[in-house]
Amino acid sequence: MSEAQTPEAPTLANPGRAANAAARNHVTVDGVTLGLDEIVNPEFFALDRVEALRQAFFNAKPVPHVVIDGLFAPALLELVYADFDRLNWGDWRRYDNAREFKRGSAPNTWLGHASQLYFGAIHSGRFVDFLERVSGVEGLVTDPELYAGGLHDIPTGGKFAMHVDFNQHSVTHLDNRLVFITYLNRNWRSSYGGALELWDMDENKFVTEVVPEFGRSVLYYHSAKSLHGHPKPISEPNGRPRRSAAAYFYSNGRPDGDGSGFLTPQFPKTTRPAAHEKLANAVKYFLPPALVDGVRKVKSLLR
Repeated sequence: MSEAQTPEAPTLANPGRAANAAARNHVTVDGVTLGLDEIVNPEFFALDRVEALRQAFFNAKPVPHVVIDGLFAPALLELVYADFDRLNWGDWRRYDNAREFKRGSAPNTWLGHASQLYFGAIHSGRFVDFLERVSGVEGLVTDPELYAGGLHDIPTGGKFAMHVDFNQHSVTHLDNRLVFITYLNRNWRSSYGGALELWDMDENKFVTEVVPEFGRSVLYYHSAKSLHGHPKPISEPNGRPRRSAAAYFYSNGRPDGDGSGFLTPQFPKTTRPAAHEKLANAVKYFLPPALVDGVRKVKSLLR
């Protein structure tokens, strides 16, 4: 027999070896041990569960979408939440105007071990296959550099007006097909604002919303009619921000004939700022960014 031997596979008849194998299949982040097989709840990969999600996706209005609770290990999501506070000033892209007040992680940023685990999981072949079966979109392509996805942080007063996401990736020009978001906010209430609103584009009216509660994920189909946003400003009593992890999934071409490509979000309705917002925006251009952020921090603490 060759010296190189295949290790005996764990079986029910060999529980000791199975337990040892399970003990090895884990990772420790910030002192928290995560089982690699538990990062994504395996129950959601069962055929009947996938079919149920698929039916919910295609029957949803105003655009195909599905809301999933409990897809990821809570311990992982708590660690992802903590990763936000470790990012440096230059790791964020900031948006501050009449339509949006928020920040998102910059492309190719090292997000932290827990966040990298999360994005590694949803960019894996198994998870991409799961998304394809639920959505019916074949040939999905991931974006591990997270040019538009990543960690999204909406502070007190933050918002994002109703819009349609970019149709094409800004670098590869692949077609944007699916949006996947996981929320990270413990004990979040609808009254705090920040719910993801989905509107009927043709009738320009609200249809449904997704409250950004901890451990809740939403998958929705992107097209030129996928009108969405979170226009109600954040007003969490303790000044906590609304945090989420977002990813986009692409394809090389799209068979639905969804119009010409555009590389930035589109806002169907013009948002005109109030007079005090115009003055505040003008002042920002003459102040150092660090000072502007400092003033906001003091205001949130005073609340």
